[in-house]
Amino acid sequence: MHVMDTMCRYQKNKISNVLCKIFRQSIEKNNHKSNSEELSEATEEEITKQLGTASMIKINSFKSSYNVFIYSNDTVSKLALQPCQLIYREVAYSLNSKVPQWSIEDVLEWFKQIGFSEFDNNLLENLVDGDLLLRLTEDELRDDIGINNSITKKRIMRELNNLKQSADYSCIDSTGLNSFLKSINPEFSIYTYSMLIAGINTDTIRFITEDQLQNVCGISNDTHRHCIINSIKKMPAYVENMDKPYDAFISYKRSTSSVLASLLKVYLEIRGYKVFIDVKRSNDAKYQNNVLQIVKQSKNFITVLTPNSFDTHLMVSLDEDIEILDNDMIRKEITIAEQSQCNIIPVLNNFSWSSFAQLPDDLKNLNAYNSISWVHEYQDACVNKLVKFMIK
Repeated sequence: MHVMDTMCRYQKNKISNVLCKIFRQSIEKNNHKSNSEELSEATEEEITKQLGTASMIKINSFKSSYNVFIYSNDTVSKLALQPCQLIYREVAYSLNSKVPQWSIEDVLEWFKQIGFSEFDNNLLENLVDGDLLLRLTEDELRDDIGINNSITKKRIMRELNNLKQSADYSCIDSTGLNSFLKSINPEFSIYTYSMLIAGINTDTIRFITEDQLQNVCGISNDTHRHCIINSIKKMPAYVENMDKPYDAFISYKRSTSSVLASLLKVYLEIRGYKVFIDVKRSNDAKYQNNVLQIVKQSKNFITVLTPNSFDTHLMVSLDEDIEILDNDMIRKEITIAEQSQCNIIPVLNNFSWSSFAQLPDDLKNLNAYNSISWVHEYQDACVNKLVKFMIK
């Protein structure tokens, strides 16, 4: 305790000596210079240089000496006040750039730093963290945060867009979607988070439609949507897909989905698509290899899923050889389709994704793709939706 008191007294004396020296120099300089603002800046720089802001903040020693430096001369009074402000200057709250991981406290601090701390209570009441902050819309600012002034909303949205552009999304953006959007236009990174939470990444972006950009990702600007779509079409994998001779490959389980698979083939061929469907299903290695090669040569891979599509993988039925062969082939087709970057579209016929919890990891990816639920009473509507998801 005695040692600490001695150190504090030493630090106080050091601060006082430095300040007195600086003020004497400042007063002497002031006799020759009339620009008090320039002198003030020089004084702050000198104080920081000699003492270091950190040590001055840690040692609360200058408060009792405040009045010593109050002079009648206005310029000297300003100079006296400046080091006091420097000593007690609040250390800025450090916000990291990984905005999706921000806490509620981080969001409150950000609003404070951009000058809108008066909305703290509403933000706190709605538990707005980094995730919700990045999703905020002007309507939500008005309806939920209580910001009715349209100019204030625009100012906050401007700051929010700046934040989105500077944010670090690496914690959730493993494929580099943000870098891709920035390569189109640096401003387009404001769409990164909305696209990521919609399940879009650089692997699946090739299959996205302009309607999805607008309705799912919330990109209301027509020009921005067109720019993104045009850039997607220039991606190497997209261009490679365009050279494939088959428009669609239909994968299905013969025992449960042959009728629907054949029906889809007819519907698509009427619309001018070149479709392949394997009706033979042979255990001949050469034949199977030829089928898998056709999968690679198809732009779109349509897999028909029913409640019993993967019984053998779920270890429900392992009795019949044809059943095992059928399921193994479907699994191989799906794997090759993913490796070949086909546009995969699951067609669900009374199928529930809940059964996927028991499936191998290489099949669980299926629920990440755009899928359609088949309704026999509305076949035309289902096919129209299927065509909408297809790459032409």
